[in-house]
Amino acid sequence: MIELFALSIPILALSTLIVALITRYHLERLKIQSKNETESVAQLRKSLEELRDTATQYDLALDQTLQRIERRLDDLENRVAQLEQTQSQQLLR
Repeated sequence: MIELFALSIPILALSTLIVALITRYHLERLKIQSKNETESVAQLRKSLEELRDTATQYDLALDQTLQRIERRLDDLENRVAQLEQTQSQQLLR
């Protein structure tokens, strides 16, 4: 019985050491994984910010183009109105 007890003490000590090493390895792995996830989230946030900036730039460019088209259309409508007025005056003469 004493021999069994004497044999179980080193086995228990080695088992405790192995469990501690496995736990440490697992914790380190979790830290690395957490760090990678944090970096991934930061990259996603940066990409999202760039996408917002790009969308805003496109929105502004589209708005400017729309305003330019509206001005051209107004000018065209004014020209047509002037031509119609000139033609109607010529017909009345």
